[in-house]
Amino acid sequence: MSVGNPTQVEWIAWRGTALDDAGEEPDAAADPADQAGRVLLLVESGGNRNHLAGHLQGRHHIISPRGGRLPNEPFDLVVVDAAGFRRWHRQLVDAKLRDQPTFLPVILIASRRDLRRRLKLFWDTIDEFILTPIEPGEFMERVEMLFRARRLALKQRARLAYVVNHDRLSGLPNLNLFMDRLTSTIMDASVLNKPLYATVVHVPLAHVLASLGHREFDRAAAVCASRIRKLLGPGVPLAQLGSEKWGVIHPVGMQMDGVLEVCGRIQNLAGESIRIDGERIRVSPRIGVGAYPQDASDAAGVLDCAISALAAAGDAGPMFYSKSDQDKALRFIRTESRLHEALKQEQFELWYQPQLCLEDRKIVAVEALVRWRLPDGQLVPPLDFMEVAETTGLICDIDRWVLREACAAVKRWREQGVGIERVAVNVSAEDVCAADFADVIEATLDEFRIPAAALELELTETALFEISGDSLDKLNRLRKRGIDIAVDDFGTGYSSLRYLHQLPVTSLKIDKAFVKNVDSNETNAAILRTIALLAQNFGLGTVAEGIEAKEEAAYLASLNVSVGQGYLYAKPMPEADLLKWLKSR
Repeated sequence: MSVGNPTQVEWIAWRGTALDDAGEEPDAAADPADQAGRVLLLVESGGNRNHLAGHLQGRHHIISPRGGRLPNEPFDLVVVDAAGFRRWHRQLVDAKLRDQPTFLPVILIASRRDLRRRLKLFWDTIDEFILTPIEPGEFMERVEMLFRARRLALKQRARLAYVVNHDRLSGLPNLNLFMDRLTSTIMDASVLNKPLYATVVHVPLAHVLASLGHREFDRAAAVCASRIRKLLGPGVPLAQLGSEKWGVIHPVGMQMDGVLEVCGRIQNLAGESIRIDGERIRVSPRIGVGAYPQDASDAAGVLDCAISALAAAGDAGPMFYSKSDQDKALRFIRTESRLHEALKQEQFELWYQPQLCLEDRKIVAVEALVRWRLPDGQLVPPLDFMEVAETTGLICDIDRWVLREACAAVKRWREQGVGIERVAVNVSAEDVCAADFADVIEATLDEFRIPAAALELELTETALFEISGDSLDKLNRLRKRGIDIAVDDFGTGYSSLRYLHQLPVTSLKIDKAFVKNVDSNETNAAILRTIALLAQNFGLGTVAEGIEAKEEAAYLASLNVSVGQGYLYAKPMPEADLLKWLKSR
C-alpha cells in the first residue's frame, strides 16, 4: 500500500464543501474552472438587465429571485444595480455571511452620481463595480476575474475541509466525521425505533513504535487500515479514530448476529502478518461494541461504551457493552425534530387502501394513509410518529398536507376516468378545533374543482367526544355542503350515543379488532350485530376495517355491513401501485 494514497470512502461528506467525498483530495476532482458559473441578476433597470443577460447567456447560468426572496439554489456571483441594492441589501448580506469563509463576489452597476453620493452604503457588500454606460468587454473581463477568485476559494475550502476531516495517512474519515455520521444515524434509529451498533477496533502497535520508530509505526497503521478496509468490503464504512483505532457504524436495524459477522471479518486481520521494513509483524485486533439505545442515547455515549467494552475485550472476539438504558423521552424529542424536517423536505407519501362493496366487490372509495420515508429509503411505521405528531401539534400540518394530496389525486383520477369517486382522509381533533378548519377544506375542494361528495372526513371516537360548540358548527357546515363524516375505529373509544345523535355523522367504521375471526368468535359476532343494528337505526353507513378472510367478509355481508377494506382485498399502496391494481382486477 502507498501510505499517501487515500482509501476510498463512500458515506461521509466533507463539512464545509459541496463536493462529494470520494476519498480523494479536492485537487484530484474535476477542475471547477470548466464549469459554467451561476449569476444572480438583481438589476432593477429593465434595459440594463436585458443588456447584461444577453452577454451572460450561453456562457453562464442566469438566476433570478423568486417571490420576493433570493433563490434557494446556489449562485457564484451577484450583479446588482443601485435600486436592486436598496431592495436586496439585507438578503445579500445574509447570503455572504452564509457562504463565509468562502468568497461570494458582488458586482455593482452604478452611475458616477451613485459613486459620488452613495459609495459608503456599498462597502460592506460590494466587491467590484462597473460604471454605466456598460462596456461589454470590460464587464465580462471582470466577471471572469471574479469567477476565478470564487473557484479558487471553493477549491481552498474543499482542501481545508478534507485536511481537517480526514486522516493524513489512510485518507479515511477521522473522528470528526465519524461523530457527525454517528449522531445523524442515531437520530434515524431513534425515529425508526430500531437498534444501532457502533464498533471500535484497536490494533496494538506500540511494539512497532518502540522497535522501529514513528515512520514505520505510521506505515504499519496505514497497512492495517487497508487490510481492515478489504476485510470489511465496499458496503461497510470505516473511519480512523486514532493512530491505532478504527470505527464502524453498522446499518440501522442490523441485529447482533449481523454485527458479529462483521466483527468476525475484522478478526481475520490476525490471520496474516504484515511486513514493515523487512520485518514480519503479527497483529491482534481487539473489538468493542456499543449499542443505541441499550447502552447510551447519544453519539458520544455510544462511542464511550464501545471504548469501555474494548478495554475488556480479548483477542478471541468482540466485547459488547452491558448497560441497557433506553431513553424514550429523547426519542420523542428526536422524532419531533425529524418531523419538522420531514414537512420541510416533503418526506411524506400518500398511500391508498381500497374500500369495496361487500356484495359485488366493486370499489367505492379509497382511504388515504400517510407514510413517512426517511432519506435513506426506510419507512417509519405510523405508530412510531403519529403520537408525537399529535402531542406536538404537527398533526395539523400533516393533516392538511394529506388533504391537498388526496384532493389532487381525486382530480387526476376523475380526469383520467380511473373510476375512484371518493377519498377518505383522517382528521385529528386538533385540526377540527383550528379556527380555519372548515375554510381550508372548502378552499381545497374549490381549488381542485372536485365535488364535496368526493371527500369523506374520518374522525376517531375520542376526537368526536372532544368536539365543542364551535367545532360542531364547522362539521355541520361541511356536512351541509355534502362532505361525508365517518367515525373511525368505532367501538374502541367512548362509544357514546351523544355524538351519533348530535353530530353530522354519516357512517361508522368498525374497528378491525371486532372483525378478526368474527365467524368463529361469538363475542366479536355479538358486538358486530349490535353495531350493525345501531347503524341501521340511525340511518348510517358501515365500513368494516381489517378484513383478512372470506369467512369474515361473508359474515359481515350477512349483517348488511355495506363496505369493507382489508388485506383480503388489498393492502395500502402508493398511487402508482393502486392504478396497476385497478387495471388487474
